[in-house]
Amino acid sequence: MFGNAKQDACHFTAYGSAHSRSGFPEADPAVVRLMNPMNFIGEEGTALAPHFRIRHGSRDRDTSLAISAMLTLKLQEAGAEVDYHLPWGLPHAGDYDLEELFSWIERIV
Repeated sequence: MFGNAKQDACHFTAYGSAHSRSGFPEADPAVVRLMNPMNFIGEEGTALAPHFRIRHGSRDRDTSLAISAMLTLKLQEAGAEVDYHLPWGLPHAGDYDLEELFSWIERIV
C-alpha cells in the first residue's frame, strides 16, 4: 500500500522501518496521512458528506471495535448523521444485510 515507483513496499512508521529485517524504507509521512480519514474530518476546506452508514462486525479480528466507534464520534461531532451498528457475531467480511442498506439509502435520498 505504501510502495512507490522505486519500492514495492514501505513501512508506515519509523519504528517499523527501524526494527524490520526486510530493509524496506519508511513511507512518505504525507502519503501515510492520506490513509486516515480522521486527519480530514472537520478540517477547514474539507467537504463532509451529511450521511454515513458504518457496520463493524463484533467478531472482527482485523480491526479494533474502537476504530469504528472513534470514527463515528468524530463524524457526529462534525455534524454528520451516522447510522452505526456492531452486527453481533459477524467477522470482518460479514454480510451486513443488503435489504437494510437499501432501505437506509432510500431514506436518505
